[in-house]
Amino acid sequence: MRLGDLWAKHGGGTLRPDSAATRDLFIFGVTEDSRDVRHGYLFCALPGTTEDGLAFCPQAAAKGAQAIAVPEGTRDEALGLSEYEREKIVVLRVRDIRGFYARLAADFHSGRPGTIAAVTGTNGKTSTVCFLRDLWGEDGRTAVSLGTLGLQACDQSHSNLEAGLTTYDAKTLHIMLDELQRAHGVTHLAMEASSHALDQQRLAGVTVDAAGFTNLTQDHLDYHLSMEAYFQAKMRLFSERLKTDGTAVINTHDSSGNQIASAMKSRNTRVISYRETGSGADLAVLKRIPHAQGQTLKLAVFGTSYEVEAPVAGAFQAENILCALGLAVATGAPVERAIAGIARLTSVPGRLELAAVLANGAAVYVDYAHTPDALGNVLRSVRPHVGAKGKLHVIFECGGDRDSGKRPIMGRIAEELADWVWVTDDNPRTEDPDTIRRQVLSGATLATNAGSRRVALQLALSALRSGDVLVVAGKGHEDYQIVLERDSRGVTTHDSRGRPVTKKIPFSDAKVIREIMASM
Repeated sequence: MRLGDLWAKHGGGTLRPDSAATRDLFIFGVTEDSRDVRHGYLFCALPGTTEDGLAFCPQAAAKGAQAIAVPEGTRDEALGLSEYEREKIVVLRVRDIRGFYARLAADFHSGRPGTIAAVTGTNGKTSTVCFLRDLWGEDGRTAVSLGTLGLQACDQSHSNLEAGLTTYDAKTLHIMLDELQRAHGVTHLAMEASSHALDQQRLAGVTVDAAGFTNLTQDHLDYHLSMEAYFQAKMRLFSERLKTDGTAVINTHDSSGNQIASAMKSRNTRVISYRETGSGADLAVLKRIPHAQGQTLKLAVFGTSYEVEAPVAGAFQAENILCALGLAVATGAPVERAIAGIARLTSVPGRLELAAVLANGAAVYVDYAHTPDALGNVLRSVRPHVGAKGKLHVIFECGGDRDSGKRPIMGRIAEELADWVWVTDDNPRTEDPDTIRRQVLSGATLATNAGSRRVALQLALSALRSGDVLVVAGKGHEDYQIVLERDSRGVTTHDSRGRPVTKKIPFSDAKVIREIMASM
């Protein structure tokens, strides 16, 4: 592609030198990673939280970059280029460099499924996109979901992508979209949209046919700093990424959802509202009857009542089903067929997943709940599944190097909603696990400090009696723990900048539960 064409389409800033010869230069690829630069590439020096892309301009130049894009206002000295390199390399100073990079990636990898729906919200994104994928599959579409669990079709996973990375970097995302459409004939994609990705413009270059909003509760304030900034990041999915003739599917039981719905209506965007309880929404749950293998749902769908068996447990999963139903209908699935498809939904790994049933009938669920709202929701949802004389147990902890303010809050919620609370380790990262547990226990004075996660699972499983239910919260589908790396003497390892080094160790809640049960 010619640099002039790319700049005319996506530029916003200054191009130097700005000449016919400059604009006629061929650009053969784009990257934000100086290690990937090839001759004729455009290198985008993106600002980062720990490393600034400007520091890698010399490496990009040495590997043959034709042009370098930097944030507007960057001075020549900051590029670290020699006088010769400054003469030979075109420098683009861009107002929105993250968005610029993502849109260029979309140009170089232009294929994408014909129908794309994205879901944002604090909780429920993963379940909703998986349910939507299944409902599209019931309608005969070639559909996949993309997000925290990687790339998944209706019956299998197609990637080994890093668990926990909700929305991928712009170039990886556009390469995947291109391959899905061109090489694999995927027509429908359901994807998660994290607040970080929206704020960092990783989704620039993607337009979606339908956008879903699940809820907004406290999380990621270590990044966004305020709930208003967090909300505004979510809002960008609807204000910037949703097609003008697209559909917004909104949880209007949530106050932030009502704000989004009002904004969408004011710009004449179609809105499908849903809520798990109450009235006044297009989609609602009239009645929910929990049972061992799931729940019976009586639904109101655009004024008509339906009854369907859902093979998943929990009130919040019923809400996620409504969001997926709305998105399926918004993208062309017939209402009757989409509702029928609810009975054949597949379980979502780590999302209120039934991991085991003990010989005495006690049930063990694994869930990803790692925020105050999510933990409260899962405990309230599971309570109806507890036997008449049974008790509700919960194992949980809070991750290290994350929002510490939620720790005592989650302890208090666990103690209020469960009969027996076991506090253990999640991903402590660079923090001391016992310090994290003490902060949680400050809000749960009657809870048990169970120590390591394996020990906590052993204690809790041994304590289960007939009719009991155990919820193992926090890690869900994750098959690892992130802990400090230590040398043979037990001393913490540090990198060249003096920062503590972490490592991943294998740990899957569901797998360890099965191992413990086999030895009991």
